[in-house]
Amino acid sequence: MATDGTMAATARAADRVPNVFFTRLMVALIQAVGLYLLAEAATKPATWPATVPDLFTPLVMVVSLVPLLILLGAGQITRRPLALWILVATVIVAGLGYHAAARLQSSLPAIGMSLLLGSHFDLIYVAGGLFIAHTLVVDAIIERRWRPSYPRHFDTAWKQGVQAALTVVFVAVFWGVLYLGAGLFNLLKITFFERLIQHDWFAIPATTLAIAGAVHITDVQPALIRGARALALTLFSWLLPLLAVIVVGFLGSLPFLSLQPLWQTHFATRLLIMAAILLIFLINCCYQDGAVERTAIAAKRWAGTVGALALLPLVALAAWALGLRVGQYGWSVQRVVAAAFILALAVYTAGYVLAVVRAPNPRGAQWLRLLEITNHVSAHLVLILLLALLTPVADPARLMVADQMARLRAGTLPPEKLDLVALRFDGARWGQAAVESLRTATDSRWSDEQRESLHSAAAAVLIRKDRYAAHGDRPSTAMELLQYVTVYPAGRTLPAGFISAYMASGHVRDGNGCARGDAESCNAFLVRLQPDLPEAVIMQENGYSDALLYQPDEAGTWHLTGNLMLAPGCRSMRDALKNGQITPTPHVLPDLMAGGIRLTITPASNKCPE
Repeated sequence: MATDGTMAATARAADRVPNVFFTRLMVALIQAVGLYLLAEAATKPATWPATVPDLFTPLVMVVSLVPLLILLGAGQITRRPLALWILVATVIVAGLGYHAAARLQSSLPAIGMSLLLGSHFDLIYVAGGLFIAHTLVVDAIIERRWRPSYPRHFDTAWKQGVQAALTVVFVAVFWGVLYLGAGLFNLLKITFFERLIQHDWFAIPATTLAIAGAVHITDVQPALIRGARALALTLFSWLLPLLAVIVVGFLGSLPFLSLQPLWQTHFATRLLIMAAILLIFLINCCYQDGAVERTAIAAKRWAGTVGALALLPLVALAAWALGLRVGQYGWSVQRVVAAAFILALAVYTAGYVLAVVRAPNPRGAQWLRLLEITNHVSAHLVLILLLALLTPVADPARLMVADQMARLRAGTLPPEKLDLVALRFDGARWGQAAVESLRTATDSRWSDEQRESLHSAAAAVLIRKDRYAAHGDRPSTAMELLQYVTVYPAGRTLPAGFISAYMASGHVRDGNGCARGDAESCNAFLVRLQPDLPEAVIMQENGYSDALLYQPDEAGTWHLTGNLMLAPGCRSMRDALKNGQITPTPHVLPDLMAGGIRLTITPASNKCPE
């Protein structure tokens, strides 16, 4: 069998590397030391190298990813080619890490720790690229040619995939056992074990050693890998007929239905891309290494043929949906990434459809044989696309900012429709620069209201530290809060003592209202409720209907005295409040007292005159 031969070749390569287990053990310990030192450097107060962004992020990415290549490669290829491949991979990963740091304008400890925890998308993309590249490099070294045999590619890729899955499960269970042990000791009031496993100096080495152990055990037990792989492929392959029926039913319904419901979902592109990726995955589960005995079941062959042909309309619909969104709203980071996915899927689709055309008989020995070349070429294309997305060549943030600003300058995008939050937090350093320029930008086509609104919104977005309304970033001083508040009528200032009282109120301490630090604009309306009373203040967060009424007592101390429900979409009401044009009016309906609580009846209809 071809697979058995490749396994034997791998075993011989492993024998030529002395002390594979010792090598993996040392790599795991070195990685643990590196990760621990980086984690300590990023702990507040940050120390070198966490204070040098262009150095820290590349170090995090290299120490997190490159040792995994050594763990896998130590049992696959000999020492010299492995060292050369690791050197090349280190340079590439470090370069990508440098760009990841240079493109961001936030503090490095946050960047570095997010990468260390694996939550940063760059780390995921780089890890996926390294998985593909390692397969291509290892197979090329073993067979000494640029395009190794497809059974070799199949064996290496699926072996690494199964190893990765089993390693993740092993490490998860490993930590589950540790926490179970800590819980058992806690029953006896012994907390030492729980405190021990929570220390970085224990947790990091324990994890890296567990990973190394899992990789080594799965590597020296080829029968385990073959059994797990055969079981997984058999199970997954039987999902292909089901998915083929579902996709054909979906595509067959389109001529009788309008496509409008599909476009209105706002996630059609994503869903179609996922369906195409799953089809390709299941087709490969059926095809495996191309051996006839592995694809002898007619149902799977027919499903693979139908699935390969169904890729064409699926990918075409995904491209169409993406084109409609780009035409309406321009490019975003997510749409640039989706375009890269669609480009890669288009190559897969062309190759798979051509494979069906070249071998139209599903029962023939050459069924989908062209799939092998397609997979090899597409793997290289995916690596090229990843390098483009992770470098300035096609950085999604740079492309998004350039497109949105071009649409704004061309007049196709009104300033009030510009997503400043996306520019600021998705556009990296390019978006930061763009929002800063918009704080003072002018255009003869804009009205005074559009210009003022854009300037105030840009200034508010630049102050924000988090797009998700983090309470920890709310203003802590009265002077800082004033940067969020716009006072009306124009030219007026807030009464003395009001801001301090507002900051000290329980409403603000709960992280609500204008003190959340995430509002694009907060409004303070100065109003006079009665001619003989001092002015009151209505505080409203822009875009929200609820507002708060503050009044001073006889001693001049401000208190929260009531709530209002405004209609933020009503222009006449907003203009009247801004200009102080309000008229005290008695209630149409009486208030009700119930258990000492005053209940106010709101009229059933309170529509905006517009």
